[in-house]
Amino acid sequence: METIKQKVNRGQDKNVLRTYSYFSNVQAQRNKILLHENFINFLEKGEKVVHYANKATTITDAQFAILSSNNCLMTEKLSVDNEYRSTLFFFSDEVLINFYAKYAKLIKAVSTRIEEFEMPLLVFEKDEFINYYIASLKLIQQKSSVISTQMLQLKFEELMLYLLEKYPKAVLSFQTRKVEEYSDIEIKKAVEKNLTNNLTLDELAFLCHTSISTFKRRFLRIYHMVPSKYFLQKKMETATLLLLQNKNPSEVFYEVGYENHSSFSQSFKRIYGMSPKQFQQQNMNVGKQLLND
Repeated sequence: METIKQKVNRGQDKNVLRTYSYFSNVQAQRNKILLHENFINFLEKGEKVVHYANKATTITDAQFAILSSNNCLMTEKLSVDNEYRSTLFFFSDEVLINFYAKYAKLIKAVSTRIEEFEMPLLVFEKDEFINYYIASLKLIQQKSSVISTQMLQLKFEELMLYLLEKYPKAVLSFQTRKVEEYSDIEIKKAVEKNLTNNLTLDELAFLCHTSISTFKRRFLRIYHMVPSKYFLQKKMETATLLLLQNKNPSEVFYEVGYENHSSFSQSFKRIYGMSPKQFQQQNMNVGKQLLND
């Protein structure tokens, strides 16, 4: 059975439009994926966690997503009955460009109301139309040994026209460009978007299209400190703000990207000389004293 990485990375096919059903009963840990094509993921069972440089999200089986061709990280989580199912619809940049050209008049009518920004990943809630649409894709797959390009073109346009009418701002923000080398500003955005996502430096470098040595060198130039020190400092700053809001330390460790309370407490004590609970109690007592004075 092909892995998620093998399935998604089979982007060397000549067809610019293709669709198939994907099934797995093996949980896939976070994998580096270099997407050669954009694709629509109609999730049916399980969850998918996706990280791009400036966007990370969890897609549930009540949703579907459009993903840009680029470097990303993917995790597949099985459903309660240990299954992962989805219907995938791949399309190239050329197909999307042709769609925009064909329906330029319609797009122009809505684009005047759109703020310009770019998103590599769009997530939508399924509705009755989308459920019927998925069923139609499955029926085409079952009835046709070879699905014609013309049929796939019509199905792609059907979906995009529906989304354009319902979610014009999101659809027109979809980013398909590949960034061969990220600028310092884009690296900074990627770092700050992933402060609490617990990604490794190797994974961050991959998302920013750089080697790990180049990433470290550019990081030092941007932030004037090594990544480990910067991430620790930012996580602890966030933790203190949450503790001062009277959040339980056992909840805070997860929110700042630690896998367990013990490692969070050790890091916090190394920086502040006391445990998160002691810090919280001390500052709460100071607050009460100021109110009483």
